[in-house]
Amino acid sequence: MAVCFNRGAVVTAFHDWTVPPGNVPGRNPRIIAVADCNNFFVSCERLLRPELEGKPVVVLSSNDGVVISRSAEAKALGIAMGEPFFKVEGFCKAHGVTVFSSNFGLYEEVSRKVAAALGKYTDRLEVYSIDEAFLSLDIASIGDPLKYAGQIRDGVQKGTGVPVSVGLGPTKTLAKLMLNRAKKSSEGVFAWEDSVSPDAFLETVPVGEIWGIGHRTGALLEKRGIKTARQFRDLPDDWIRKNLTVRGLHTAWELRGLPCIHLREVEAPQKSIQVSRSFGQAVTTFEELRSAVVRFVTTGARRLRAQRSLASRIVVCLATSHFRPGFLVAEGARGFLPTSYTPFLIERASDALKEAFRPGPLYARAGILLAGFVPEGMVQRGLFRSLEEDLGLRESVLMKTVDSLNAEMGKEVVAPASLWKTEGASWWPRRERLSRLPEDIF
Repeated sequence: MAVCFNRGAVVTAFHDWTVPPGNVPGRNPRIIAVADCNNFFVSCERLLRPELEGKPVVVLSSNDGVVISRSAEAKALGIAMGEPFFKVEGFCKAHGVTVFSSNFGLYEEVSRKVAAALGKYTDRLEVYSIDEAFLSLDIASIGDPLKYAGQIRDGVQKGTGVPVSVGLGPTKTLAKLMLNRAKKSSEGVFAWEDSVSPDAFLETVPVGEIWGIGHRTGALLEKRGIKTARQFRDLPDDWIRKNLTVRGLHTAWELRGLPCIHLREVEAPQKSIQVSRSFGQAVTTFEELRSAVVRFVTTGARRLRAQRSLASRIVVCLATSHFRPGFLVAEGARGFLPTSYTPFLIERASDALKEAFRPGPLYARAGILLAGFVPEGMVQRGLFRSLEEDLGLRESVLMKTVDSLNAEMGKEVVAPASLWKTEGASWWPRRERLSRLPEDIF
C-alpha cells in the first residue's frame, strides 16, 4: 500500500492505479517543487542588519502586538509564535534578542525579488504567499531534480540574500510534506523519492499537518480515530467525499500520488477586499476615525485596481475598546455603479462612517470591506448616461496615472489631502522598533 515515485510514473498501489505522468516532448514526469523562505520576516530584517546573522531576532505584528516571526536562535530560547510581546519583552532584553516592528513595505519588496529569482528556474511559477511559491520542474533540461533543487536554494540565497528550503514531490500536497522535512535537514532540500518507506513516513505525519486539512478538521478526524496521514490516505473515497467534500478527496488523492491541485500561474481575483487595523491609541473623534478610514479605502481601492476589478459595495466597521468590546457596522449606499475610483469610494465610506459613529466610546479598531466585484469593462450602461460617464473613463485614466506615479516614486506620493502628515496620529499603529531602509538597499 505504498506510494512510489519513480522517473516514469506515479503508482498508487492502494487503488492499483498507474497515473500517467502526462509526458510531452521535452518534459519530464510531473515534479512539483515548493520553495519557502526561512523565517522570512527575520531574514528580511537581516538584509539590513547582517551583523544579526546567528543571533536571536523576532518580528512583531502590526501595532507591536505579538511575535509573528522568529529566528532559529529565538526559537531555541523558547519564544513561541503568536506570543504577546508584553509577556516576553523582559525575556528578550535579558537574552539579547533583537526585536523589530513589522515592515511590510520591506517584506513585499523582498518577496518580489525572491519570486523573480525563482522564476529563472521554471517555466511555470505560482506565488502562493509572501514567502512561498510552487514551481513546475518537469522541464527536461533540469537533469536530476534533487540537484536542481539545490541550485534553486543556492541561487535564491545568492541573488536575494534570503535562505530558502525546497521540497519536491509528484503532487503539491506531497511536495509540502517534503518541505517540512527540508526545513529540518541541513541541506535544506528533500524529495518524495528519498522517503525510503512512504508508508512509514506518512504514519509519522499527524493528520492535522496535511496541507489542505488544517488543525480544526484534523481534530475532527482524530475524534474518529484517524490520526495519521497514512490513515487518511487509505480511507474509502466515498467516506471522504461525504464527510470532507471533494476538496478532502483531492487531498487524499494527492497523498496517493495523483495530481489534483494544479499550479495557478495567474492569481485568482479576490471576491472581496478588507483593510483594517488596530489603533496605536484609543480614538474618540469622528475626524480621527475618518482619517483612518480614508487611508483604508485608499489602500483597498489600489488593490481593487491591481486585480482589474470594480466594487459596487462598501462597508465600514468600528470596534470599541478591548476592555469594553463591541462592534458598530454601517454600509455605504448600495446600488452605485461598480467603480474603483478612490474619491467616490471615500465619499461612500464617509457616509457609512457617519452612520456608524457614536460619540463617547473609545474606538480601538476600524476597517472597510469592498465587495460586489465585477471585472473592469463589464459595467452595464445606464439608460440616460453617456458611455464615458458609465465606464468612468476619466476617473480610470486618473487612477492609472496615480498608481503609476506611486509605483515609481513611492506608495503615497499622490494621495488624498486628508492623509497629509497623518503618520504618527493617534490611530497610527505602534511601530517603535521599525527598521529604516537605506535608499540604495535594492
